[in-house]
Amino acid sequence: MTMPRWGRPASRLFLDGAILVLLLVAFAYWWQGNLVHEIVGTLFFVLLIRHLFNNGRWWSALRRGTYDFRRVMSLILTLPLAASMAVLLLTSLAISQSLFTFLPQPGLFTMREVHWFSAYWVMAIVGLHLGLNWNRVTGLLRNIGWMKGRTQVWTALGLLCAFALAIQGFFSAIVLGLWPRLRFTYSMTMWDFNESVLPFFGHWLAVIGLFAVIGQVALRVAIWAQSRR
Repeated sequence: MTMPRWGRPASRLFLDGAILVLLLVAFAYWWQGNLVHEIVGTLFFVLLIRHLFNNGRWWSALRRGTYDFRRVMSLILTLPLAASMAVLLLTSLAISQSLFTFLPQPGLFTMREVHWFSAYWVMAIVGLHLGLNWNRVTGLLRNIGWMKGRTQVWTALGLLCAFALAIQGFFSAIVLGLWPRLRFTYSMTMWDFNESVLPFFGHWLAVIGLFAVIGQVALRVAIWAQSRR
C-alpha cells in the first residue's frame, strides 16, 4: 500500500519546516507590510490545518490507552498550543486590514494587543512542542536516511549544538525584547529592518531552539526522575 504523499517522512518534514518558516516570516511585520503579513499568515494556518490532519490519530486517541509521563506532558503542552493558535487565528481575522476586512472588527486596539502577546507565546510554545517531539523528528530523519549509521556522531554533535543554541537563544530573547512580552508587558525593543534583516530571523531561530532544548531537557529529567522511584 502506497503511503499518502503528505504522510511520507520527507513530506512531513518539509511541511513542518514550511510552517516554521512562515511563522518566522510573519513576525517580520515591519519589514514586509500588512498585505504580505496577512498572506503569509493565511498560508501558515492553511499548512497548520494540514499538519493537524497528519496528526489526526493523536487527537482521536486521546480517550484511549494509558498515559505515561511523556504522553501527559505532550497533552499538557499541546492543549495550550492549540488554544494560543486559535486565539491568534481569531484575532487575525478581527484586525485584518487587507484580506478579511469584510468581517466584523470589534475593539481593534484590544484585539491587536491580544494578537501581539499571543504571537510571542506561540513562538515559545512552538519551541517547547518541538523539543518535546524531537524524538519523532529524528525518527523521520532516520527514515529518509539522513542519520543512518551515524547515531553516535549525531548525538555528540547534537549535545554541543543544543548547549550553544540554548545560550544564544537566551541572549537573542533579550535582543528581541521577548522576556517582558511573555509577561504581558510592553518592551521598547524594536528591530530596525533598515539596518539588517537576516539576523532578525537568526535570533528567532535561536529563541525557538532555546525553548526546544528546555522542552527536551525537561522531558528527559522528568522521565529519569520517574524511573528512579
